[in-house]
Amino acid sequence: MAIQAQLYNSENIGFPFCGSSSTSPQDWMMMMPTTATTAAVAVENPSCVGGVGGGFNQFCFNTQQKQQIHQFQNHHHHHQQKQSLYFENSISVEDEKQRLEIDHYIRSQNEKLRLLLQEQRKQQLEMILKKIESKASTLLRQKDGEIIKANNRAMELEILLKKLEMETQAWQRMALEYESMVFSLNNTLEQMREKATASCFLFNNNNGGGAGVAEDAESCCDVEEDHHHELEEEEEEKWKLCKRCNSGDLCVVFLPCRHLCSCKACDAFLDSCPVCLAPKKASIEVLID
Repeated sequence: MAIQAQLYNSENIGFPFCGSSSTSPQDWMMMMPTTATTAAVAVENPSCVGGVGGGFNQFCFNTQQKQQIHQFQNHHHHHQQKQSLYFENSISVEDEKQRLEIDHYIRSQNEKLRLLLQEQRKQQLEMILKKIESKASTLLRQKDGEIIKANNRAMELEILLKKLEMETQAWQRMALEYESMVFSLNNTLEQMREKATASCFLFNNNNGGGAGVAEDAESCCDVEEDHHHELEEEEEEKWKLCKRCNSGDLCVVFLPCRHLCSCKACDAFLDSCPVCLAPKKASIEVLID
């Protein structure tokens, strides 16, 4: 009976968790110091454990305890290895996950930065192009305005050239008219001179003056010629004088009538030609020798 009780106690001490599913390794570790202490006491003093039959109890206790300790050590070592492997695996997985997240974040930030820089560069290029287009359009408008002004100036010069050509032709016609007028006046004077000579000769013949007929005719012709020259000089002087003030020299031609009829001083005060009373549209100063 004592042996059976001792064995029963040894089984309860040595194998508290082997057949029980409810005992955890942590509970076993908490119970381990008591079991180890009991085993140590049994080794040092076999009589403390079982009394009668202590050698057998000591042998059974030592064998069972050693097996139990060996199993516990193996189980604990295996559990630690599993925990360390699990911890290492979890750490490596977490590190890999964090590394992937960091890489993804860096790539996303790089992509955002690239897109932002690309957009800024695009906006800057658009602003530069707008400035260049505005400057180019301004320069083109200025050049177009200059071209229009040059064309207008060329047209004005062409019109002025045509007017000058027409005025030149008019002056040539006037010169021809004046030449024909002078020629007709000279013919008229010659005819008048011949008539005066003939009348003097007839007058002397009727009065019976034989020797003095030639002298009277010559003196009569001289008088007529002097009078004619005086008239010509007076007409020429009158022709050279301004038709408004009758004192200034003629030097301004009125247009469109083309009459040489005013001096430079009276040109500013005349709105119409003093010869034909036509409205003055323009005037040209000429030089007369």
